Amino acid sequence: MGFTAALYEGDSVIHTMPVIASIQARLAKSAGVVRREVSALEGADLGRAEFKGWTVLIGAISTAFRSVGDWLERQSRDAHYRQIEGYLAQSTDHADLERRLRDLERSNRLTCN
Repeated sequence: MGFTAALYEGDSVIHTMPVIASIQARLAKSAGVVRREVSALEGADLGRAEFKGWTVLIGAISTAFRSVGDWLERQSRDAHYRQIEGYLAQSTDHADLERRLRDLERSNRLTCN
């Protein structure tokens, strides 16, 4: 089974592309030539469409990598703050908590690396 008509999707329904009347008439006039339909996409510059497809694909992959990077950064930051919170939770009294906070501030360990 062969199928030569180009397809496009419009309104969620797949349609055949409109046939170019002049090419169809020229083919009909030719003697001894098997008549076949020529679609509007035949001979079109598909390089531009292929380039746009690749551009969209690369953009989607870039967005996915950026999302994964952001997620990893958030997880790292959360782990860092959990570590600091655990260190501060080990304090025995208010004075010990203040000493630990001063130590963290002086050593610059409060900032996320």
